[in-house]
Amino acid sequence: METLLLNMIHGGVMKGMPARYRSTSRDMHVIRPLIACVERDIAEFSREMEFPILPCNLCECQEDLHRGRVKLLCDAMESMNPQARKNVITAMGNVRPSHLLDGELRVAFALGRD
Repeated sequence: METLLLNMIHGGVMKGMPARYRSTSRDMHVIRPLIACVERDIAEFSREMEFPILPCNLCECQEDLHRGRVKLLCDAMESMNPQARKNVITAMGNVRPSHLLDGELRVAFALGRD
């Protein structure tokens, strides 16, 4: 969800991370089996199962980066609707091309450019 919002806010593109993709920079396939899970639920499950937590020094844990701010935006959305995170994740797989402005997408779905 954070990637989708970051791309929309900073790149002007509606694009998230797919459940499976090929990383061309590292020549490998990435499989994300927990894509529909909320991060907080994964963390809670990890604590319950007593999985070891590895220290994180990747992008989302560094100060002053946009992902942390987007997480705050997600928190604000969730204060409006407790299901907001899950609803956005669900919406990423429940797209209505006829209600979007992308002309190429509309043509691909034989909806015309109007």
